[in-house]
Amino acid sequence: MKYSHLLSNTDSLMNQMFWFQQTIGKPRAASHRGVAIKYVDLKSMQKSFIREMKSTAMNWVYSKRKYNQLFSEELSKRGGDAMNTQSYLQQVADQKFRKGCPQGQFGELLLFNFIQHFFSAPPLLRKMQLTTNPAVERHGADAIHYQESGDVRLFVLGESKCYESKYKFNSALKASIESIMTSFNNIEDELILYQLDDFIDPELQQVATDLKDGNLSGVRFELVCMVAYEENKDIDASSEQEIKENIERCIVERWAGVADDVYDGIRNSVIDRINYVVFPVWGLEALLSEF
Repeated sequence: MKYSHLLSNTDSLMNQMFWFQQTIGKPRAASHRGVAIKYVDLKSMQKSFIREMKSTAMNWVYSKRKYNQLFSEELSKRGGDAMNTQSYLQQVADQKFRKGCPQGQFGELLLFNFIQHFFSAPPLLRKMQLTTNPAVERHGADAIHYQESGDVRLFVLGESKCYESKYKFNSALKASIESIMTSFNNIEDELILYQLDDFIDPELQQVATDLKDGNLSGVRFELVCMVAYEENKDIDASSEQEIKENIERCIVERWAGVADDVYDGIRNSVIDRINYVVFPVWGLEALLSEF
């Protein structure tokens, strides 16, 4: 794949989760994945998960090229002290997270990692600065990623919904579908909006311009709806395997309760490009406070 060198490493984070793909008839979609914080025997690895999530934040904030540029500049100012430079840049990245608004940023950071892991597509447009800057009006998709393989030019558009309230799975799902359809329909306008700013990866700037100008062939869009929500079904069991099976069962039951009209007005060909990633959490409010 042409742009794999732009991917950030997700292995350590995914090692603190387990994921599974399910065959779900309703709602129809390209794929249905479930992801949850890993259990080791009877213990949830929540603290390890949060540590690894935070360690991916730097990659969300900066492209590799931008980070290397900043690191080189700061290193020269700090007498070649690499540890001091790294600590400083980590503090700068931490300050870009808007305090008191963890839900949106938590969900979008998860989405950033999931798209890279499941689709091997690095971010074309980094929106972290838009997410955290109240002076900049926010438009469009939560994530736009890109990859080339052979003759296929793959654009992955993603939307994240993170709901703390109980009994909100269907609300989060519906909001995610509506948002991803808006993003899909308005992708050209969004690229026009950001093409002259510092949000598009420099290596992918020409790709964004060519898509906007209608000069790309072999384009394929995949749409990702990521739903993180507070789950209240009991999953307790006497073994790790049983707990995992109970988590999978919870998601199957959630899908079974989705309304028949969830796709009203959406073409079947577009529905077949929607990929779901469902992330149930037991104690989401506490998890967000740690994040």
